[in-house]
Amino acid sequence: MDVDRNVPLLVSEDQVSAMASNGDVPSLDDGDGVSVLVVSHHKTPADPLTRKNLARLNALNGCVKDHDTNSAYLFDDDIDDTMMKFSTTHSSFERRAYQNGILDPTASPPAQDLSTIQNRLTQRRTSTQPSENTNHQYGKVITNAYNEMGTITCVHSFMMKDYDLSDIRYGRAYCRAVTETPSQDFNDGLSNPCPDILEGLYTKALPSYLHDNGLHKKKSLSFCHFAAEFKRVDGNLHQATVQAAYDGAVLVNARDRALAEARQDGTIAAAAIDKAAEEAAVFTCVTDGEVAEVYTHHSEGGQYYQNLVACESLLDYPNRGRELIRNTQDYARSKSYELANLLGADLEEEEEEEEKAPLKAKKAVVEAKGRSFWPW
Repeated sequence: MDVDRNVPLLVSEDQVSAMASNGDVPSLDDGDGVSVLVVSHHKTPADPLTRKNLARLNALNGCVKDHDTNSAYLFDDDIDDTMMKFSTTHSSFERRAYQNGILDPTASPPAQDLSTIQNRLTQRRTSTQPSENTNHQYGKVITNAYNEMGTITCVHSFMMKDYDLSDIRYGRAYCRAVTETPSQDFNDGLSNPCPDILEGLYTKALPSYLHDNGLHKKKSLSFCHFAAEFKRVDGNLHQATVQAAYDGAVLVNARDRALAEARQDGTIAAAAIDKAAEEAAVFTCVTDGEVAEVYTHHSEGGQYYQNLVACESLLDYPNRGRELIRNTQDYARSKSYELANLLGADLEEEEEEEEKAPLKAKKAVVEAKGRSFWPW
């Protein structure tokens, strides 16, 4: 071979095969000092991006450094299954939550007051119902909600109640992670929950001695008893139900911790605390815009339970679905005030007139075709 001996000879796998058929296959050193590199057409599987593999790469490049063994893990493959924190969308999240004692509706015993809650949340409201034209508008808009954000926008505008103007103490957080939950058995290995909607009392509206009950570090909500999870139309509603089970467990745990601290303080009657602890007072709503499911949550013996209260079609019976959601919001709000007042906050729940129709429905008529927008 007439080649430059200072330059490696590049040959492809196909060329090697052809040379092999002629009995002329060069080795890595053909005896004449010529180095041969075989170029493969197949991609070598890439090693996962982990701290260990980065260390190996640094060693190959002569950039070996002493790493802090106490530093935080950056990649999933750096840690074993017992240390990994599963996000709520991870394929193993449901299994891990179940192992931690967060049970789904099929495995949960009914709450003692479940029938009372069902009667209360499914009762008819005295306010004027939306017109048939408004309900038709909702059906038209929700069919164009091609993503989760579109579902949130439509359901919020047409079906949900908004307390922003009527109650300065009570508010809502959108898609915000609940970060102020201590590590316990029930959330072991699970990331912080991030409800699509979370409602509760503003922490700053409470006396300073209750500020430790905040669920967030800044601009926090406290004593939250309502959360909602959304999916796009024809989305994975089962996944939303699993996420809601975790949301509910976190809110129940926060309520239980507040009651436990009050019991230790000794200034509140034990009977009142025991009565509050026996209630199923936390609620979640799961919806894809076509169906709304409401659940109540309670705990016992370290297990967290999720019970279905009611399910309504938002397309076939939109007024009944709207009543279910709003009844749940109102009842959860009353439980927030009850808990705060039980702990000595002395807050008076704001009285308000039920709005006669979805005031923001007109703004939601803007089609949600793949766009993320907020009309409020």
